[in-house]
Amino acid sequence: MAKIWYKLIFKQISPLHIGIFNYGVLSETRIFIPGWTMWGALVNRYGQYKGNEESFEEGKKIFESITCFYPRLEKEDEILFPELENGQFYLGKYSENEFRAKFTDVYISTSIQPLSLTAKDESLHEIEVILPRSKFIKENNGNLFWVGLLGINEDKNEEVKVFLEKNVNIIVGGDSRYGLGNMKYEKLEKATEEDLNEWGITEEGKLIFEKNKSLKNYFSITDGFYDEIKNGERIFNIGTIEHVIIYYDFSSAKLKTEKSKVCVIPGSKIKTNKDCNYELIRGIFQMGN
Repeated sequence: MAKIWYKLIFKQISPLHIGIFNYGVLSETRIFIPGWTMWGALVNRYGQYKGNEESFEEGKKIFESITCFYPRLEKEDEILFPELENGQFYLGKYSENEFRAKFTDVYISTSIQPLSLTAKDESLHEIEVILPRSKFIKENNGNLFWVGLLGINEDKNEEVKVFLEKNVNIIVGGDSRYGLGNMKYEKLEKATEEDLNEWGITEEGKLIFEKNKSLKNYFSITDGFYDEIKNGERIFNIGTIEHVIIYYDFSSAKLKTEKSKVCVIPGSKIKTNKDCNYELIRGIFQMGN
């Protein structure tokens, strides 16, 4: 079934934590939002909106064709797309270190003994967060907005529009118990051919292979594409490979990994024009389900 592609924009309201690694007591955040994280937030809100268990399963399919999301400053038009250069990760003009210096901070929490009012042993926890705006007052570039693409089947087009307009706030990422992750729906606008090309996606949701162009989404190498070589060189100029967990099993008290993939991260460059049939599913180019 044909898809209609939209540019989906949210305004960040509260600090945001997109978990990636833990270093001792510090939980580090990603500095962009993976497609599967936005997918989970939208599916959860859609299920609540519809009010029945079947709606959660329906939402999983409706929002499946979704990209990763990247920041844009309120007073600037440029989306801060990922780039790997000389071993460093960039978002637009910012290196990862520069972005973290300007837009991230750390929340510190601990559990308290009720009688002595002292901290419990081993309860210290530090959460790194992305702030809604730069922490430097002189840099008045306004709030961060988050931009991605969403492909909607024609038969669900109007329903999704109504859902987004009625459910303006979604909760994205982890540690929502601390008030993190509040994002407000800003706009849903039709994606142009130029938008699709910029994101490297065909109208069918397939990857556009364009030499020396940086990926805007993850690319699964679990599906057997990594070792393929053309004209004596690898398909990708790989900067970093990441093992990502895209499904969890919440059916028991202990969280279990249900599905994971090894992927080339966004920002990696393609070195050839070789075509492939990989489909965009929850921010990852992978073989279809």
